[in-house]
Amino acid sequence: MKYLQIIVLMLLFFSEQSFGQNDYFMTDSSVSMGVKLIYGSDFVNSRVCQVLQGNKVIKYSPYEVKEFGFKDGSVYVSREVHFADSSRRVFLSRLVKGEITLYYYRAKGIKTFFIEKDSSLFVELPRRNSAKEHYSEQLIGLTKGCQDVADACRSVQYRKRSMSKLIENYNSCEPIVFPHFKYGVFVGYEFTKLVPSKITHEYMEYFDFNYDGGYTVGGFINCPILISNFSLYSDVSYSKHGFSYNGIVSNRGVDFVVNLSSLKVPIFIRYSYLSRKYSPFVEAGLIGVANFNNELLMFETSSVDNNIIINETDESVSISKGQFGFGFGGGVEYKLNYRNTVFFAFSIENLYSNSELNPINISSFRFVTGLSF
Repeated sequence: MKYLQIIVLMLLFFSEQSFGQNDYFMTDSSVSMGVKLIYGSDFVNSRVCQVLQGNKVIKYSPYEVKEFGFKDGSVYVSREVHFADSSRRVFLSRLVKGEITLYYYRAKGIKTFFIEKDSSLFVELPRRNSAKEHYSEQLIGLTKGCQDVADACRSVQYRKRSMSKLIENYNSCEPIVFPHFKYGVFVGYEFTKLVPSKITHEYMEYFDFNYDGGYTVGGFINCPILISNFSLYSDVSYSKHGFSYNGIVSNRGVDFVVNLSSLKVPIFIRYSYLSRKYSPFVEAGLIGVANFNNELLMFETSSVDNNIIINETDESVSISKGQFGFGFGGGVEYKLNYRNTVFFAFSIENLYSNSELNPINISSFRFVTGLSF
């Protein structure tokens, strides 16, 4: 008897392996493995199972085939489904199998999910049901057996990859934090320094170019890349700085005054370590800046017969209205609830002139705090 049990277990194991490595289809009375199935879209596969025999394509309906699968692991199962005006048998794409089994159905004008739980409950999970209940609320009710996924139900997207990840984590009852699209506002303090790439005015070498501090304010978006720890981050921020430098050249005082207002737009790739409360992150990418109201003035001060004479120099010095560069930084988010977070971040940025006539680069670092929605 013991040997018979071992043989049965081995047959079940190798049968499962074969299903995962070959195309197959099943009827009520037989299993055909090693066949050649035609891989269609979800729309096509929901209607027919297509088997290539020689030069012919044999099409089977959901009433003839109860399950078919491809060697990449995709499986379609024949089920009777009920809609508002009809009931019919279709092929459902089985995305996750377990305590909760997740199915996806695609037809003309229809994209929906079905949930099967404990082989006793089989229900559709539309975006909103007839009672106007949102799918996230339905999911919370269906996943009460694992409290670790409750917040994730509120954030999960109505997409195959996102829904599959949620159900997989429920079946193993593992905590899950879903990345989701965020937008928000921030304020901060920025230290900025002018960095001449070359000397175009004889007085420039006499100045000590140091950092000037100023406030910055802006808004941002943060969009997840698929369902991963990576996201695309961008913001628009406004800052204003006033620089004043002076030096002594041949018994003359020289003053260099700069008033600079800027709009800055970084495009960063961000990596976040997602957790329930604190999520640290790092980011890096490109930056574009529009400098407007970039007033630059240089004065000479001299004394003649005990009179102070101030003259503006004839030679002009300017900063490019448009600059590009790169930056990197990091920070941490603190989760207030399933949707909102506060964050603290810093970044180091270098911007370069795009003109030989305006060879002043800009270096800065900033600290910001903000709220996401």
